[in-house]
Amino acid sequence: MAEQLKARYGTVVSKESVRRWASGEGRPRPDKGKQIAEILKVDESWLLLGVQPEGDRKTVGATQNAAVNLLSGILLAREITVAIPDETDPLKDCVNLYAVIGGRQLRLHATYAQESGKSVKFIVPVQFEHVSVVAIVPVEGDEASFKLYHLLPTAISKYGNKRGGYIELTGATTDACIRVKDVECPRIRNMKAAL
Repeated sequence: MAEQLKARYGTVVSKESVRRWASGEGRPRPDKGKQIAEILKVDESWLLLGVQPEGDRKTVGATQNAAVNLLSGILLAREITVAIPDETDPLKDCVNLYAVIGGRQLRLHATYAQESGKSVKFIVPVQFEHVSVVAIVPVEGDEASFKLYHLLPTAISKYGNKRGGYIELTGATTDACIRVKDVECPRIRNMKAAL
């Protein structure tokens, strides 16, 4: 950590300071905490205080329910069997829906697009590798239309920013894909074939 702080920001800290921070014996100053959070790709308040920002929790909760309900409705309309994980399911924190497609069970996580300038931002579970992440993007100018995309694990692992209990992923939408830097996450046009 000391080497990364020096190389990236020119900030000099002793290895003993880093050891104290890691063991919980001390905390970095706010300026260094911000730099460490950027290096680790985590939220600064989560790193320094162990809390997730309140605004993030409200945003995640409000849009999450809409995304799950919308995806569930689309799947049911296409005669795809869906089930919601129960309270004892070990994957209940990352799986929103189970779906049976083509004779196999899929674990799905739905996430709703949040505008972020000219890009869109998605909230993805930390355990994303256990699920197929379906991004739901509203069609501009048509309140009743949505496009669905498959957020690929490669995009999430390479470019996702961990924010405490979730990962934030930002990309640009086109008709065919969501572009996350050099990774193209394809649009889902046929639920039974896409996942």
